[in-house]
Amino acid sequence: MIQFEEVTKTYQSGKQEIHALNGIDLTVETGEIYGVIGFSGAGKSSLIRTVNLLERPTTGRVLIHGKDILALSGSEIRKTRKDIGMIFQHFNLLNSKTVYHNVAMPLLLANTPKNKIKEQVKNLLEFVGLADQAEKYPDQLSGGQKQRIGIARALATNPSVLLCDEATSALDPQTTQSILELLRRINREYNITILLITHEMGVIREICDKVAVLEAGKVIEKGTVFDVFTNPQQPTTQRFVRSVMNDELPPSLLEQLQDPSRSHSIYRIQFTGSSVGQPLMSRISRDFNLDLNVLFGNITELQGEPYGNLIVEFTGPAAEIQNALTAIRSDTVKVEEVQHYAS
Repeated sequence: MIQFEEVTKTYQSGKQEIHALNGIDLTVETGEIYGVIGFSGAGKSSLIRTVNLLERPTTGRVLIHGKDILALSGSEIRKTRKDIGMIFQHFNLLNSKTVYHNVAMPLLLANTPKNKIKEQVKNLLEFVGLADQAEKYPDQLSGGQKQRIGIARALATNPSVLLCDEATSALDPQTTQSILELLRRINREYNITILLITHEMGVIREICDKVAVLEAGKVIEKGTVFDVFTNPQQPTTQRFVRSVMNDELPPSLLEQLQDPSRSHSIYRIQFTGSSVGQPLMSRISRDFNLDLNVLFGNITELQGEPYGNLIVEFTGPAAEIQNALTAIRSDTVKVEEVQHYAS
């Protein structure tokens, strides 16, 4: 478990103070994959680096498995760091060392016996799918292979916590997918708690259990991935979600829909659970005196649960539109007006 309690981080730049973190309260439960997302300058890197004290908080507490790491002695901090692996955006491999020695480095620094190092490195390279690359050098590897080596190195000391600092942002989409699958496997098979930061909402949707949205050093929204994606509250969160859902109607289409000769409204309709598979729109069209025009439709899966998202134009008498909306709304169907045009 990782707990942030009123964590702040202030940097001094000349005479100016930069407040990178402003009272962060966050709990990452054991075995979770927790994502922190935000735009550049939101404080993501400062936050994740407080976990292993690469950045020391100005105020507040960071607890790992209930221990306040700021209260530990130097030797205790070194011991705790062995329990925290870290993966970096730009891999941070030693180009003068072979793949084998890059993975072995944390074990060498811990004075691990040579026979145990050899066995551990062999097992890790097999786990990340690079058993045949041990004698190569980083410059001979692709970006995805380099990140797999970085992951193997991070796992060398058998940590219970894995920190991912923009671990996929330097990779192409296909390679990103394979790395995310590897992280999910690590979490599932070793029950390692993963805290990752990213600016890509697709990464959050693909792998995380929970997400926190960071802005100006503050957590502005947090919750399960399902709840945040289906009901984002803050404008920044809505921007991130829509960057993945791609459900914004183009201005040219909205202009075409502004027909002064008819009364019509545009609604966003969200379906969850069993309601996704129901022929709701065809029933509404049949039961009410309305014309329905589906402008956008998408079904995806969030945390193993189906989620449908429609944007529908309702054309007809205003009273009939309201009756139809009343019939649509339920615990698993949410309705939000996007535009209204009255003749």
